[in-house]
Amino acid sequence: MTRSQLIKLIHIAKLSLGLDDETYRALLVTETKKNTCSKMLKHELEKVYDALKRKGFNYSGVKKGAAQAVKTADWRGDIKKIRAIWITMGHQGFISDSRDNALDAFVERMTKKFTGGLGIKTLAWLDSNLAQHVLESLKNWHTREMVDKFLLVSNVSYQNNVLYLPDGTSYSGYDEIRKLYEDVLKKKYKERQK
Repeated sequence: MTRSQLIKLIHIAKLSLGLDDETYRALLVTETKKNTCSKMLKHELEKVYDALKRKGFNYSGVKKGAAQAVKTADWRGDIKKIRAIWITMGHQGFISDSRDNALDAFVERMTKKFTGGLGIKTLAWLDSNLAQHVLESLKNWHTREMVDKFLLVSNVSYQNNVLYLPDGTSYSGYDEIRKLYEDVLKKKYKERQK
């Protein structure tokens, strides 16, 4: 195995094992007294890779048809939710580009702090933990955008994550606020059709 292949495998192992940057750097220093792979010699990289295997990483290599295997993540519920919210935000005018490559750029930005600054390049590569983080970030963003639109109406307020309407009703949480927003949009659409 070449030096660059070892570095790639070490980074794959880091993600696969869910190591945060601090834990990962500590492992590197423990094994080699160096805190980055780029400064390591090949035998030091092998030592780190062996340590990651002892922690449970098992790389079986690239199998035939692996390109299609990436797409199997598309059926996962968390991946579907992320894509659905992204597309909805595009239809509602909150984002200008609701295509997959724009979503992948968002995913990469959101995952950088969990992957040592590298980021996950595409939605389909997210593990469950990172997908949950991206999903919650996207829901929070979408909620802020919807609330901002509601706040344009007089006597509407938003305090402690609760939206208060002039008639005294209140809505809290992403699902309630999203449903209210969609109901308002449907009502406006029906009024325009008359």
